Amino acid sequence: MFIQTVWRAAMVDHPHAKTMSIMLMNLDGQKKVLMVETDLKMDGEDPAYQAHKVASLHEACRSFVEKFPLLVDTYAIRAWK
Repeated sequence: MFIQTVWRAAMVDHPHAKTMSIMLMNLDGQKKVLMVETDLKMDGEDPAYQAHKVASLHEACRSFVEKFPLLVDTYAIRAWK
């Protein structure tokens, strides 16, 4: 697996999208992945999990990928520790 950060900027317009970067990942061919870090709890078992906010963040990420298909292929969201 090869991972390289290629660009950092505020790309996804969402209050819980805290940091973002586009990474090149070579798993089954090279993919440009928008990595979004959030302050939301992503585990549905966590008492602080807020499904509507997580769904809204996913929608903002999907919208960005659809709007900029030459920039990114997909996205991934990870929670801050």
